[in-house]
Amino acid sequence: MLPLQGINIVEFTTSWVGPGGGGLLCEMGADVIKIENPRVPDYWRRAVKEFHETGSVNRSGGFAMNNRGKRSCALDLKNNNENLEAARKIIRRSDILITNFAPRVMNSLGLGYEALQEINPDLIMIAASGYGATGPDRDAVAFGVCLEPYAGLSSLIGYSDSPPLPCGTTLSDLAGQVLVAYTALVALHHRRITGEGQYIDISEVESLLACMPEAVMEYSMNGTVPVANGNRDELMAPHGCYRCAGEDKWIAIAIKSDKEWQSLCRAMDHSDLASDERFQDAFLRFHNQDELDTIISQWTKDKKPVDLMIILQKEGIISGPVYSGEEIFNDPHLRSRNLFFEHVHPEVGKKELPGPFAKLSETPWKVRGADPLFGQHTEEILKELEDDDSQKV
Repeated sequence: MLPLQGINIVEFTTSWVGPGGGGLLCEMGADVIKIENPRVPDYWRRAVKEFHETGSVNRSGGFAMNNRGKRSCALDLKNNNENLEAARKIIRRSDILITNFAPRVMNSLGLGYEALQEINPDLIMIAASGYGATGPDRDAVAFGVCLEPYAGLSSLIGYSDSPPLPCGTTLSDLAGQVLVAYTALVALHHRRITGEGQYIDISEVESLLACMPEAVMEYSMNGTVPVANGNRDELMAPHGCYRCAGEDKWIAIAIKSDKEWQSLCRAMDHSDLASDERFQDAFLRFHNQDELDTIISQWTKDKKPVDLMIILQKEGIISGPVYSGEEIFNDPHLRSRNLFFEHVHPEVGKKELPGPFAKLSETPWKVRGADPLFGQHTEEILKELEDDDSQKV
């Protein structure tokens, strides 16, 4: 039995943070119904080349990662009282509602928290938006590419002479989806004790700030503004990525103590560096990083990243290869932990995706099925609502 079996969740979501949070709860056993707009399907259904090449909204790997195991119910809620009533019935039988639309959207549909409390007093409503449900920017449209700069994260990525850069993935959505799942569990525990539902207001910008507390603390305590500094650290040296043999192959190395520095010197067969007056302690190494990085790069440039990791890890040195997507997918360590699983999608066929990221010994998370085809379960869900109504008569 999965830990959230018997919990019913309804989603009014698109893109990543809302669907991702609901997806984590789904893999814990919750029955998740995703309400989808027939006029504007989920962003991830459309934001892939397969959609533009085939016109199909059922072939997105990004959508699959966030929505596998859910049920899709296609309802156009705008100016359609019958569909709105169906949505209200689904909400009435739900424990949790998740939305990541701008706060004004649910209110405009008559599905704001105050209205929903009248039909489901103990409902837990989780609203994850870019800037939160209060404040002057609450109604601003948002996406990860704009939230990272707003939070100040982009100003910390890159080099001192480069423009602000994105981190490479929408970190605000990833942090936010974990917060959605976490607060859902907290609220369920609170409701079990008190019988009370509640409204949970999540700001993706604020979830990003929780990922970069040192930047905020630097200014609040010292009055200084941190700037981008490439791969270098404020304390550790050497600390960076070093070129290896092959095209665009690198290894990351981080030294946090004099003892580890001495171990690195031995691994490089360059023991004389341990007594070099330029590198004898962390302060000196920090201020002589240009020379230090040149020396290390000369050593790494003709070696393979994984071979180097083996050498360095034997010496207790923090290190690891900089993997591409292909190398991650084929990594023997991740494969040995059964991270990737294969399932059959009704339109795409067999495919492999990463599975749940935590392994619980007694109540393991489980991928319960493929991502739903658009509107796949609409008739099934509407029939369940009819059955509910007939039982009340």
